Amino acid sequence: MTELLTSPNGAVTTTLPAMAAPPPTARDFSRKRKRLDFTIDGDIFEAATVLPAELYAEFVTRYTGVDDEASVRDMYQVLSSALELVLLPDSYQLFLARLKDRSRPIDLDQMTEVVLWLMAEYGARPTQPSPSSSDGSASPESGTSSTANTQPEESTSAASPPTDS
Repeated sequence: MTELLTSPNGAVTTTLPAMAAPPPTARDFSRKRKRLDFTIDGDIFEAATVLPAELYAEFVTRYTGVDDEASVRDMYQVLSSALELVLLPDSYQLFLARLKDRSRPIDLDQMTEVVLWLMAEYGARPTQPSPSSSDGSASPESGTSSTANTQPEESTSAASPPTDS
């Protein structure tokens, strides 16, 4: 947001003040992002490196909201709208053109594979467990290993003969 600043001489400027450096103790949540490119028959398509949380929720909701009874047309529309959320504009336009191209088509199966791959790519972040989560290994203080034999021991007593009652 640009703020109007009035200098001491009364002139109005739209220059933003310089951002202060974060304090040395500030936690940095920045992430290095890799490009999400894929190819189909020689054409290169680029998806957003990361989706803002709201778009990610919409992307997943659109795809997972389709039931098994959906028509082919409904499935196409869901996949197309999901791709519109994630592909960069030029890539999306090329993808749409290829969906109608009889000589170099993108079929529904390819479209589905792309959406599933993108869902996996976006859903894979973060790749490291949070500091408060357990890695599953037992500590010496915990007493029992999670891999300890928990099978009940077999009974060695003979079965009792039936009684007349």
